[in-house]
Amino acid sequence: MSREYIPMKGSFPGEQFIPSNGTQGEAFIAGECGRCERDKIANGTVDQDDAGDDDMCPILGASFCGDAVEWRELEDGTCKCLAFVPMGEKVPQRDDRTIDMFGGGA
Repeated sequence: MSREYIPMKGSFPGEQFIPSNGTQGEAFIAGECGRCERDKIANGTVDQDDAGDDDMCPILGASFCGDAVEWRELEDGTCKCLAFVPMGEKVPQRDDRTIDMFGGGA
């Protein structure tokens, strides 16, 4: 069973970034996902043949359907993923059992 993509909630800076072609998408994935702790395949720490569900980022998967709201094009023209976690840092875990009492989203 794969991890389900649950989009971040809240208002985000800029516009949703959807690459206009494969080259642009590949460059974004190399620059963001290739340095992010969330996807072990993209960052090269796990081989695709050995990967488990927890080694893959559901945001990257959702991007292929144009659904990754975390991918943003900012006012200055740069593009980034709002859920980026530098390699070596702990990925925050989503608490889906506690009500959000302050409206901050996940």
